[in-house]
Amino acid sequence: MAGTNYNWSPCTGCACLNHNLPSHDFPPDRHSLNDPNLARLAGSNDRPLDSEMATLRAMIASYEADIRDIDVEESRLVQFIANMKDRISLAEQNVDALRQERQSISDAIIERKRILNPVRRLPAEILLRIFRLTTTFPIPRSHSENEAEEGWDIHPPKNMLWTIEGVCRQWNMVVVSFPELWSSINIIITDNNFSDTARGIAYSRVLGMQLDRSRNQLLSLSIWNDDDHSSYVKLPTAIAFILFSFSTRMESLHLYLPAQIISDIPSLDLTLPSLNELCIFPTNLGVMEHYHGLELFRCPNLRSMHVVDVVAPLFHFQLPWTQITTFTSDSALYSEHPSGPNPQTCLLVMQKLTQLEECHLRLELGTPEGDWTGEPLPVVCSDLRMLALSSWGFDSHMPLKELLDELVTPSLTRLQVVSCQNYTSRDSEETFTAIRGLLERSGPPRITTLHFDHGCVLTEDLPQVLKTCPTLEDIRLTNIDDKAISDETLLQLTLRVDGTTPLLPRLHTLHISGAMSFNVQIFVDMVESRWTLAHAQSPPVRRIKEVNLCRFLDTDNFDEPDEDEVERISSFGS
Repeated sequence: MAGTNYNWSPCTGCACLNHNLPSHDFPPDRHSLNDPNLARLAGSNDRPLDSEMATLRAMIASYEADIRDIDVEESRLVQFIANMKDRISLAEQNVDALRQERQSISDAIIERKRILNPVRRLPAEILLRIFRLTTTFPIPRSHSENEAEEGWDIHPPKNMLWTIEGVCRQWNMVVVSFPELWSSINIIITDNNFSDTARGIAYSRVLGMQLDRSRNQLLSLSIWNDDDHSSYVKLPTAIAFILFSFSTRMESLHLYLPAQIISDIPSLDLTLPSLNELCIFPTNLGVMEHYHGLELFRCPNLRSMHVVDVVAPLFHFQLPWTQITTFTSDSALYSEHPSGPNPQTCLLVMQKLTQLEECHLRLELGTPEGDWTGEPLPVVCSDLRMLALSSWGFDSHMPLKELLDELVTPSLTRLQVVSCQNYTSRDSEETFTAIRGLLERSGPPRITTLHFDHGCVLTEDLPQVLKTCPTLEDIRLTNIDDKAISDETLLQLTLRVDGTTPLLPRLHTLHISGAMSFNVQIFVDMVESRWTLAHAQSPPVRRIKEVNLCRFLDTDNFDEPDEDEVERISSFGS
């Protein structure tokens, strides 16, 4: 066996003991007494003959020599094993050292690549776009996901700009150099944030720094009173000072405040000449109804108004309603108190907003019987281009139908309706029939987008809408019942080469989901025709670009027999 070699490497084509240890194959009967006379003596007590004694002594001497050889070989092998263990241990140490060196080299590569990272070479304008995506404004809110708590969940964000500016010199330079990054400010009112403690002083300092960094940019301000940690009944002096000092730069203002604080704002006698967008969210439900005709401030350039949980905005606030072009009313669902407007209130608002172009409304209960007396109906919204309606469902109430029945919208291009979001069952067919009536009486159609969700549709209504509105480009009928779309409707949408005038020549997006009774083969043929025959029409028809089909199946039958047919559609765009 070769001596210990710490620069070991495997040998090839040699017979050294490092790699070819001798094999010891010992026959099992090699020490048996093959001589019958000796075997007889082993089984008796007879005295052996002199010759037999000599033979036995020779055998013993030979065996003892074998034992000495075995002891030598065993000792050598034990030493060999010890040497191999030492080598294995050293090899393991070398493997660990190699792995550590590999990791060190990999870290060095990463460090060098980081230096070469193209992000380091991005121009300031691109970094500005990226950093702008990290800002959150206004303070986000969402409907409460806790079944035990009704209303809203507020999600106060962190200002990531303070972290970004500490990453490197270049990022710091960009963050500080662009005041528009600092012009959207979220303020959270708590007792600690506006106290004389170190916490309050630090919070005020951060607000001051952000205002200073915004320089002369128009400001967007979002103020939320955290009712769980605030005892304020008026705006803190620091916030009032901000409103006074920066009144000419205030472009957007979001107020998530209790009704008491909102009612105190008129005492500040503010003028906000640059204010374009206003959101009012009374955070204590029901208290706002005690206040009437609040003139919060003078805002001659107000164009966008958003109210949350406000039942009657015209009653509560004096604002330049006639110049507002965008109006949004949202509300959460409460079991014991209405929080949103009824159809009559919405119509009064839409009538008041004579320049209204975009309107988002969430309705609750229907209008009480008799409340329509003396109202000039229908309400004509001459400039309204976008109307988005949704509703909370209540038994026997159809607020969306009531509103749609009394509207005329000659300039409407987009209509989105979501019914009874809190109900499992779909809204009545009467709501979509009211949509049909609105589109028919609003004059020559301009509508390009129609979205309808969570309602039933009479079989005869959809074909009539399609014929009335040949300008439709984007149709999304989701969570509808099985009577909504018939085979006949799909056949009318199918393109032909026989000179038949195509229906909806501009259609490019079609989403359908819910219960379906139509023949899927006919649907697939329709989609295929609008892909393969669009160019053969005169005048040419726009190819359909986006199709989404989702069939709701009974829980007892998950088999989809038309899956292969629908799969054909996916190959059209490839």
